[in-house]
Amino acid sequence: MKEMVRTGCRRLRLSVGVCLVCAALQGGTAHAQDYGKPLDMPVLQSSSNFGKLRSTRFHSGVDFRTGGVEGKRVLAVEDGQIYRIGVKPYGYGNVVYVAHPDGNISVYGHLSKFTPEVEAYVRSERYRQQRNDIDLFPEAGRFPVKRGEVIGLSGNSGNSFGPHLHFEIREGASQRTVNPIARGYYRVKDDLPPRIFGVSYYLVDTLMGVPVHTLAGRAAAIGGSGARYTLEAPMVLPGRGYFCVETMDRKNDVSGSMATYRIVLSVDGQTRLEYLMDGFTFGENHFAKVLSDYVLNGTTSNDIFRLAVLNEGAMPFYPRAVGRGLIDPASGIDEVRIEVEDDSGNTAVLTFPVTYDPSAAAATVSIPTDAEAVDFRRHYSRTTDGLKVTIPAGALYESLFYEQEKLSGRPAVTVGKGTHILSDFYAVHDASVPLQAPVTLSFRADVPEELRERVVIARLTDKGRLAAAPAKYADGAVTGRASLFGIWCAAADTVNPTVTPSFRSGTDMSGERRIGFRISDDFSGVASYSATVDGEWVMLEHDTVHGMLYHYFDDEVCGTGRRHEVELRVTDGAGNTAYRALFLVRTECPSGYMRFPAEACRGGVSCSAPETVRSPVRLFRALFFSACDIPVSGRGPELRVGAGAGVRLAAPLP
Repeated sequence: MKEMVRTGCRRLRLSVGVCLVCAALQGGTAHAQDYGKPLDMPVLQSSSNFGKLRSTRFHSGVDFRTGGVEGKRVLAVEDGQIYRIGVKPYGYGNVVYVAHPDGNISVYGHLSKFTPEVEAYVRSERYRQQRNDIDLFPEAGRFPVKRGEVIGLSGNSGNSFGPHLHFEIREGASQRTVNPIARGYYRVKDDLPPRIFGVSYYLVDTLMGVPVHTLAGRAAAIGGSGARYTLEAPMVLPGRGYFCVETMDRKNDVSGSMATYRIVLSVDGQTRLEYLMDGFTFGENHFAKVLSDYVLNGTTSNDIFRLAVLNEGAMPFYPRAVGRGLIDPASGIDEVRIEVEDDSGNTAVLTFPVTYDPSAAAATVSIPTDAEAVDFRRHYSRTTDGLKVTIPAGALYESLFYEQEKLSGRPAVTVGKGTHILSDFYAVHDASVPLQAPVTLSFRADVPEELRERVVIARLTDKGRLAAAPAKYADGAVTGRASLFGIWCAAADTVNPTVTPSFRSGTDMSGERRIGFRISDDFSGVASYSATVDGEWVMLEHDTVHGMLYHYFDDEVCGTGRRHEVELRVTDGAGNTAYRALFLVRTECPSGYMRFPAEACRGGVSCSAPETVRSPVRLFRALFFSACDIPVSGRGPELRVGAGAGVRLAAPLP
């Protein structure tokens, strides 16, 4: 059996609170095979596995199917205690983190509900802090859990497009998330080898200290019988460079493509590079943009891996990298072998001969006359015709020849009502080049005073629309930070978000569990929202996928039997605020509740759950505050309350 290598919290550097959790849990060791299932389902089936390439990142866990429905019981995989709880409109949505005695942390995301005890704690903290989204770290020992204990129900909260459970195992000390399938914590049905579709070869030259990448050739893989592939003809290599391989993995009974676990590049029997998707810290996740072919990966569901190290920060993904994976065919090589492995141990191999022919190289690369060499390790700034661009040290993944220019006219762009273009459009380098960190754009602009609090910077998308990023106006310039290269301008957004309630003002909401509002903003996006009922702050749940805000009725805040004033404010990224004020009434108790009671009541109607009614104190409180003469009968005693006159039991309490 494999033992977990982290024990206790000797190396835990997260926070004092988490260390206390680990200290409380020390004294046991879990083995890989001993982790329980995170779902109360007969068979675990994954829909997306660990390390799957997304557009700019890797998938950090395993998505387990829940049969297309919410409400499946989510189970603690080992003894431990809940040390962190999150409620977010994006990301993992409702999420629980459990710390275990072996030093590991299990994560359960996209939940629909927590346990009643955790729900009560989260509700209390959200009201106390008046926060709709929240990250909580309960004190050590407050929520202990046992292996197999229910810790919530599966759902579709956060950035989720269908019911499932997002599950992770993290090393507690570093918060490094690890591959639970490859490490043997769980097994899924998988006897299918990966598929290999082809390879590309890129020449690499250096001009003025800047690496230049040029596509030299591309070839499709053939064969596949027994997961063995080759090429139709030897691949011609005109000079020093590196390979990219296009591949994908499959699993039984799953239609989508899965992540690649391991790739080994060998030249004439010698290993030159090994890629391994065993785990990563969240600070390393962005290196997906350079481990892959950043441009082509967005055009296919397959994975296209670059078999070379472009940035030293990506080295944790490469257990072995001789000469950073670069190939020099002039030194004399005959055969290349690329082995691809999935996290269940199935493999596929592409083997092909190569020849060296320097005459096959592409024409000499020319440097644009206005391009400037930028060292990715150094700060850089450039001003062109009213635009100043500042690139901090480390914002680039590698050095490049940087270009920027003002466009001669306005490009084809769809501009919504209330959107004001405040500057010329500028081409800020090349959208196909990824950024490691944002760059600063500062546009000189004569902005009318009434628009200065509504400015943004805006990027032209592939669909011909503008995508906004926050900005500020000061000293005659609109300044903001851009996470992508591309075509940019300065703009102002003067249109309020759109808010559409799911009910009419004055509606009797008896029997309803919630009220809803559809919210949207067509430019700078929804940035914040808040609601009150009768002037008191109330919780909202944000379904970002469907653009809905919900408030679930709570009798303590929105009791039955009277009219309630509901107010909602929604603010976009430019500071525009939509305000809606409505009223509703609740005259009936929700299903399963008892009603106290009558039309003549001065204090209106109060509702209590049947199990609550059996408590004498709560029954007294429910009736006393309605201030009426009320006969109450049923499973409990008959009881009469005179308005302020006390309580008389007609029958003894059970």
